[in-house]
Amino acid sequence: MIELELLGLNKYEALAYEALVRLGKVGAFEIARESGVPYGRIYDTLNSLVAKGLVLVVPEKTKKFVAAPPEALEKLFAAQESKFSKLKEEIKNLKKFYVPAAEEPVEIIKGKRNFYKIIQKMPEPKKYDYAFKYTSEVLPEWARAIRKHLRRNVDMRILARYDPETKSNVERWKKLVPKLQQRKFDTGKISGEIIDDKAVFFALLESNTTILIRDSQFAKLMKKLFEAAEERSEEI
Repeated sequence: MIELELLGLNKYEALAYEALVRLGKVGAFEIARESGVPYGRIYDTLNSLVAKGLVLVVPEKTKKFVAAPPEALEKLFAAQESKFSKLKEEIKNLKKFYVPAAEEPVEIIKGKRNFYKIIQKMPEPKKYDYAFKYTSEVLPEWARAIRKHLRRNVDMRILARYDPETKSNVERWKKLVPKLQQRKFDTGKISGEIIDDKAVFFALLESNTTILIRDSQFAKLMKKLFEAAEERSEEI
């Protein structure tokens, strides 16, 4: 079946027109029978097709109908094409004025599971990724991501708590990613990350709360504080 609905015809009009093309000059009853259009709807359907120039009435003793040449469909196509061209221009104009809804700059969540969800929302670093760690937990996917970022010349730095409790994790990081810059710093029970002057997150471990802040000015401030702390830290 040709999808005549694309030209603005409804289902019954499309069925009736296609049946008429095959049948030639016939009456309404035959059109209804062959097309599947309910007989109670056939006259309304045919009158609509006449108005659209797709069906012609043959004035015989018993009214007959005949399909207009398929060129009539080309006229409908041209009309629809004109409408879509106009619509395309209107959509283009809408794009100029569309302002996306601003993302909430601060997000606060509870629970360790949600901590990992927050990490997934952090932007991919392009220039730098500064992290401060309390436990220096080691996950293979994190190691892969860090190695990838280092290959792309992303400035990766870590301030890590370094004591008997965390020493083994920190040393594992040194083995997994030898080029990763780690320095000793007591962060307290807080972990976090600063990325590209775009976003910062803090994990407040005692309250099991994670805060994500998407604000450029705040990220720049945190970067300066990180660098100041780094100056007072020791290399691992």
